[in-house]
Amino acid sequence: MSDNVDVRDGVLASTLDVDRLSHVIADDILSGDRAYAERPIPRQSLVDIVAENLRSLLNSFGSADLDLGPARRAGQIKAEYGVELSGVLHAYRMAGLRLWSALEESSGLEDSGQSTLFPLGSELWTALDELSTAAAEAHREVAMARERWAEQSRFGAVVDLLSPMAAPERREAAARLLQVREGMRLFVLVMDEHSPEVEILGAREHWAEFNGARVCLLVQRESAEFLVSTDGARIGVSDEFRSLECAIEAERQARVALRCLGTAREGIGRYGQSLTDMLIVSQPREAEVLVRRTFTEVGALSGDSREILLDTFETWIKCGGSLSKAGELLHCHRNTVNYRLRRFETLTARSIGDPTDLTVLTLALRTIRLLGWPAKR
Repeated sequence: MSDNVDVRDGVLASTLDVDRLSHVIADDILSGDRAYAERPIPRQSLVDIVAENLRSLLNSFGSADLDLGPARRAGQIKAEYGVELSGVLHAYRMAGLRLWSALEESSGLEDSGQSTLFPLGSELWTALDELSTAAAEAHREVAMARERWAEQSRFGAVVDLLSPMAAPERREAAARLLQVREGMRLFVLVMDEHSPEVEILGAREHWAEFNGARVCLLVQRESAEFLVSTDGARIGVSDEFRSLECAIEAERQARVALRCLGTAREGIGRYGQSLTDMLIVSQPREAEVLVRRTFTEVGALSGDSREILLDTFETWIKCGGSLSKAGELLHCHRNTVNYRLRRFETLTARSIGDPTDLTVLTLALRTIRLLGWPAKR
């Protein structure tokens, strides 16, 4: 070891008061960085963190070993108190400047002192860089773990609010965690389990997976309507509700609204948007019976023949019963439309001129469009 190194180590060991310097640096950090002023990290905890890191750094001078344990503990503790990563890194920069100033004072102003000090510069900042990097990595690990825990907690809270099996105290705790309360404008959204992500504007959203679907408790701002970009997704939306006791019913409404989209590949369905569709998807078994009893003969046709008759009837309904308009849309003569409708009546044993029969035929057709043909028994 050179004479300069011997002198340097002696200066560091005899003149630097680590305990006093740790208090000074802790005060620098608390007063110079808002990230710490806004967090309840105890001053003594910060002093202890600084002291550990200072000793690790000073002990590494003149040797190849730098203990990164104190830095990792610093990153972990600060992440647990919610100090942002930028605050962690800024603290090391402030500590470096204060330590450098202390080294200048201890080295004296003579040339011999300066020649002892300057070789330390490279080691000091290299060591600080290693310590701050270790602290940053530990901080990220803890922050990510906390975020995963928070996400799982929010996930569970949404499930508790929507589940009829959750105890009242769990529902109350869930509301506090999600920061929702009586009187807020609330909605429930339901999406297919594998639907793509959607963007929602004008509302705060809390997502979870529940009963085979992705569900969202939506908290809408009072002064704006929320907007949803479907982007290939199918979404069911409940009625607005303002009492948390209605969350369970709202989740059911959103599922009904989703089923009302039928075979559509994307779109947003709102509960009650189509009362007929709502009744069909709410009573699928009864709707299936309706199809079986109404379209027995139609269902026995080949696929193409069956769809031609159904498309003709559906188009005729949309055209308000006009054969000519239906023919234009179907690219055929009005007499062809009339012939197909007469055959449709024969196969169903119903008359499209009878209001009761027309209602039954329309409901049966809409059931097929929403739920598909009933499975063969």
